[in-house]
Amino acid sequence: MIKPKLSRYQVKLFTLCLLLGAIPVMVLGIFSYIKSSSLIESKVLKGNDQLLLQTQTQLENTLKIIDFSIFQLGNSQAVTDVLQTPIDAKNYPLVDKLLESMQRIQIYELGIRDIELLHMEQKWIINNKGYARLEEPLDPSYPALFAELDKPIKWITLSAKDKSGGSTERPSIYLVKRFPNYTSPPTAFLVTQMSSQQLFKMIPKSSELGSLIVLDERGEIMESNMTPDVEQTLLSLPMLRDVQQSNEPNGYLTGRMGQEEFGFTYRKSSYNGWTYLSMVSLDDIKRESKSIGWVTLWACAIIILLVIMLSLQGTNKLYTPLRSLYQKTADPEEDSTAEEPQDEFQVIERRIDKMSQSYLHVSSHVQRLRQELRPFVILKLVQGELPVKEIQEQLRQFGDPAEPDWLAVAAIRIDSLEGTRFGEKDRDLLLYAISNIVEDTIPAERRLYPIVMEQSQITVITGEGESIEEFKQFLSCIIKQVQENVLKFLGIPVSAGISRPYTSYELTPKAYAEGLDALKYRITKETETILFIENEEPETQMVFFPEHLEKQLVEAVKFADDKRAHVLLSEFLQILSNRELSHNQMQNWLMKLLLDLLYLPEQADTAISSLDTNAIPLYEQLKRLNTVQEIEQWFHQQIIGPIVEAEESSKEAPYQKISNEVIRIIQTEYDRDLTLEECASRLNYHSSYLRRALKKSLNVNFTDYLLSYRMEIAKKWLMETEMKVTDISQRLQYNNPQNFIRYFKKATGMTPGQYRGMWLNDESGERHG
Repeated sequence: MIKPKLSRYQVKLFTLCLLLGAIPVMVLGIFSYIKSSSLIESKVLKGNDQLLLQTQTQLENTLKIIDFSIFQLGNSQAVTDVLQTPIDAKNYPLVDKLLESMQRIQIYELGIRDIELLHMEQKWIINNKGYARLEEPLDPSYPALFAELDKPIKWITLSAKDKSGGSTERPSIYLVKRFPNYTSPPTAFLVTQMSSQQLFKMIPKSSELGSLIVLDERGEIMESNMTPDVEQTLLSLPMLRDVQQSNEPNGYLTGRMGQEEFGFTYRKSSYNGWTYLSMVSLDDIKRESKSIGWVTLWACAIIILLVIMLSLQGTNKLYTPLRSLYQKTADPEEDSTAEEPQDEFQVIERRIDKMSQSYLHVSSHVQRLRQELRPFVILKLVQGELPVKEIQEQLRQFGDPAEPDWLAVAAIRIDSLEGTRFGEKDRDLLLYAISNIVEDTIPAERRLYPIVMEQSQITVITGEGESIEEFKQFLSCIIKQVQENVLKFLGIPVSAGISRPYTSYELTPKAYAEGLDALKYRITKETETILFIENEEPETQMVFFPEHLEKQLVEAVKFADDKRAHVLLSEFLQILSNRELSHNQMQNWLMKLLLDLLYLPEQADTAISSLDTNAIPLYEQLKRLNTVQEIEQWFHQQIIGPIVEAEESSKEAPYQKISNEVIRIIQTEYDRDLTLEECASRLNYHSSYLRRALKKSLNVNFTDYLLSYRMEIAKKWLMETEMKVTDISQRLQYNNPQNFIRYFKKATGMTPGQYRGMWLNDESGERHG
């Protein structure tokens, strides 16, 4: 029972089945019912055209197979070798190889009779009979054959006249390929001779739809299922010339042969220029038109009813799997109340695209999360926080090597950023850049994922199928290459500490600790060193701290003797670097020196602002230093220098206080007869101590400062008051005005009167301006 509402695709499917089944039947019925002329045109245009198309297709498929085989043969190495190599007894295997290639494509069912390769310059021919000298053309038709060759490869037909001047029933068919393809003149030809009988065997000898004729480019009959008399009559018809001269690829014409009318359907081949012609008698068709019409009418009615029933049943069965797929791909968020029905395939395609995009998005997100998790897993591995039973499983997820024969941890640190284009703020970014260089330098199968931790770049390097010495040699070479690449791309020197080789991932934390320990011994090394822990770790021995030298250094700093402190610091560090000390001993020595130096300001109750290092403690700064030179520079700039400055400042502070008191007395009592001795008595100091205090703090003696200040007061009175020069000299304790004038001129370059006049002129000019 037909459902009241069908889906869009179900309607399309039913319509397609109905059209495929009913339309051919209806067309046949209509053309059987209408006039005989309509039936003739339908039968000629449908039946003959299909027969011609089938014949043309079958024949041209065969010709194209032959064409392709000959093209392959012509471009094969066997033909190239024969054409480029003079044929002699030594090179005769090339001929055998070519003959073997010819025989493989010389299939009788394709209609190939013989394949010949002619070399016009070397005068030889190779065909089914083998190799022969070409003293003269073996076939008299070849000159005419080669004359028509205007393309690299072409199908050519030759009539009997072209071949020998006589007559024959059918033209001969050849496929000719020239060498070289485009340059002229050609030096060789590959000629394929066809068997017309075998080639045209698919043309029926008789047909109810009429006769079939195949014409070549010149209009000569190559094959037909007609008698020779009918062929000669056909060749004499003007209609045949019209067909040859027509530019249409196919068509239909009518004509008469004797008393009978015929319909001619033709197709022209764009492949080789042949014409396929079908001839049918229209008089025979007219006699059968009425009976065919009635039978076709009843048959069409019955068949259409059957097609409708079968289409409904078949459509429902074909639609069942599509309905299931449609329902299974339904999106809960999709609006299912849309009034406009949609094609199910479009809906399914849209849903699948959406699911595919969701899957790709989720996959990409998961992959990104996995890659972000990879450094965390390696971090847990080297820190010993990854359970032993999970190590292999975790590493396998990222495609890392399985349990290796050998593994070692390489810890890389930056030696120094001094003299480079980077600063301390760039250190962390540089470590990640070094990690990228390590990732590019060391093959993925020989390492785990490089990570950055504790101001170092850490890489677990593995080895397979090699001795321990070979593995160490590999470590040395690959780390050296990393150093060269870092220096090349970043321009900074780095050093590396390498642990002992181990045989299990479980020992990675131990290897990591050894790699960091090895790096600590670079204090006594040059930059860009590679330190193997087993080579650097000294034997345990009792080493005594150079206490006497350290005491001398502290005393020199205490007494602000900067030069001596610098010399003693160099000696101390030289002793430290020359002795066989472990890294912990070195750090303990340096830490003791640091603590003893820092105790000096506390003893003197002196605040040293330059020792304030924000969030980085001094001991942490000391641990980050890499070389003896850096340690010496750090102690001198960050510790000794500020302490010396603080000690000097603390010693000069009393002088500054005394000087300030003397200056206060001078600035308040400049108009009295002041002397250094009077000031010293008032301040309870000896006059020589007061003189030294002024010299230390102001770098000037008492008399010069007093005269200088009185001169400033004189300038002020000259500009701001109308006091006479004599009065000014008396007020400033000059008994003789001439002495005052002489001192004033010596200080200013002019007399007091000139100075006052210059100032009055300047002031008057400003007012007028």
